[in-house]
Amino acid sequence: MHTRRTFLTRTLTGACVLSAAPALLGRSAQAGAGPERIQALIDGAAARARSAQGAKLGLVLGIIGPDAPEGRLLFAGGAGLTSATGAPLPLDAQTSFEIGSISKVFTSALAYQRHGPYAGTLGAALGGAVPLSPAVAALELENLAIYQPGLPQDNRGGVYPPGAMATLDNLFAYVNGLPGPIPQGTCYAYSNLGWALLAMASVGLSGTDTKAFVARYAQALQAFCGTLGARDTHVFAPRLRPQLPMGYTHQWQPLPGNASYAPTTPPTVGAGGIVSTGADMLSYLAYNMGRRPGGLTDAALAYQQTPSFHARNCKGGNAPSTAYGWFRKALPTGDGAVTVLNKDGGVRGFTAWMGFTAWQGTGQPSSHGVFVLANGPPAVRLGNAALGLLWKA
Repeated sequence: MHTRRTFLTRTLTGACVLSAAPALLGRSAQAGAGPERIQALIDGAAARARSAQGAKLGLVLGIIGPDAPEGRLLFAGGAGLTSATGAPLPLDAQTSFEIGSISKVFTSALAYQRHGPYAGTLGAALGGAVPLSPAVAALELENLAIYQPGLPQDNRGGVYPPGAMATLDNLFAYVNGLPGPIPQGTCYAYSNLGWALLAMASVGLSGTDTKAFVARYAQALQAFCGTLGARDTHVFAPRLRPQLPMGYTHQWQPLPGNASYAPTTPPTVGAGGIVSTGADMLSYLAYNMGRRPGGLTDAALAYQQTPSFHARNCKGGNAPSTAYGWFRKALPTGDGAVTVLNKDGGVRGFTAWMGFTAWQGTGQPSSHGVFVLANGPPAVRLGNAALGLLWKA
């Protein structure tokens, strides 16, 4: 188990080297400022969770930047961390966390692998494997990927009848019953159902066998992650439960001992059902930042990250700008705002965040990137704060 002041440096070729913080102290204050301040940030968050909430919050934070061009993992809250089954659990590069809706950008990558640029409809992609109403068959894959699906916003719950998302049969019975035409491409709505449908289009279906679809998605995910050396990234399965830290809700309540820890229903795994590790997420961050071999000319990355889409919010109010899967935001700096591509994730007991500076069209890889994995609520706040500190270093 690593101490709170230990850093794990992981090269992008996969080798790992442990180095203690005192070795960094001999470097210039400027060179070490980012990692040191970020370590203090997550140390403080883990300590506050214990003192104020009684929560054993474990944090894994990865950075890539001028001070850590090959990537670095930072850890906090490892002392006394327990698993979902109550057993002691080490906090290290291989500790598993649920990444929630960051799964969507994995699904976007799988969709590009299968189809190339988003074109055509859900009906064409599924090729008659399941019966679809005309309105559902006409859903355009691009609209699903840019958060303009014309489907209900469902990230706050309370949208679907009980059991509607439990099986593929139930899901298609529900969606085929929606009145048409579906107003796709007209406004922003965060729809997990839309991403579940895109995941089905990404790997294909052979009827409404739910287990067969999950296995198909898991196989495609494993193949994609294998190209990145990320071999501990999987679709959630009950066998992974003992490898997860005990999760805490947004109210800092521990998940009950009999909780299944399943982050999604089986048909919606492509919207939020992935489990990963710090080591794997560092590889995935480096890939998206164009820092792996061939990254600067990777057509998939250019296609998914370059566009900027914006539409009114279907429910009124402000709506974010997106790429394919990713969201766009401005990071204020002393030199003006910098565009950041980012995605957060939140499922019961876990949150995650990944963000990096936009780089497409510059001829250079992304300069700064961060991800956070947490078995509790603070990943989004910590990720944004860490990226700001990394930029200022």
